[in-house]
Amino acid sequence: MSAQPTAAHSKDQHNYQGHLNLDVLLSAMRPVTTHPEEHIFLTTHHSLEVWMKQIIFDLHRVIQHLDNDEVSQANWLLKRLGEIMRLAEAHWVVLETMSAADFAEYRSLLTGASGMQSRQFREIEVMLGLCAVADDEYSARVEKMWPGLIAEHPNTLRQAFFAYIERRGLSLLDVYKDRWDQHDLFLLAEHAFELDRRFHSWRHNHILMVRRQIGIRALGTGGTFFDDYLAKTLRYYFFPELFEFRNDLTAHMGGEVKPA
Repeated sequence: MSAQPTAAHSKDQHNYQGHLNLDVLLSAMRPVTTHPEEHIFLTTHHSLEVWMKQIIFDLHRVIQHLDNDEVSQANWLLKRLGEIMRLAEAHWVVLETMSAADFAEYRSLLTGASGMQSRQFREIEVMLGLCAVADDEYSARVEKMWPGLIAEHPNTLRQAFFAYIERRGLSLLDVYKDRWDQHDLFLLAEHAFELDRRFHSWRHNHILMVRRQIGIRALGTGGTFFDDYLAKTLRYYFFPELFEFRNDLTAHMGGEVKPA
């Protein structure tokens, strides 16, 4: 059931400036240098954090819908999340209009600030279910930086997804073979796959952006080298089963598949 809207809290919310709280939003940018290209650096990361807030908001809704067997609503929101990640990936293209030379001129003044310190980004990974498929080192790092964050999300999208599939009594192969009769499940699996794929593409292009801006042997502002952290993130998938079972699908249709 859709939530019913409530009345606005004040008359200010009936105008554009007040409804969006633009006085607060547009005053949040606080450059730490006088370099003009820091502005696009801050704008890009502010924008990403705002979108992350929306992702977290909608992930809560998707998980609840799946728990309630409301697959149509879950599908609609999962499609949106995939589109948000497509948009998030485009942010790197904009940031790359800042030259490596410009970034080098003020990077040393960023006082250790790093995207690794984004709590929202880590919360998204936890909510999607990365702790269940990544190594123990990942969970330990999350717990060290944000104690209690993992415990805040005992039910993840990954758990809700597979629990719903199990309740329907079908395998992924069954769903894809009977995709028109099981179209809601087929869409659910495709939307989850697309969200995972776009997240992976976002990571890949982030790495290419970092490589372009500072090189892969440079120490990052978060205190790690490329090989120590960023390169390892390309191993992360939230739904590796949705990638792996495609081998089974190929084999089922007579294709040749190399043994695992």
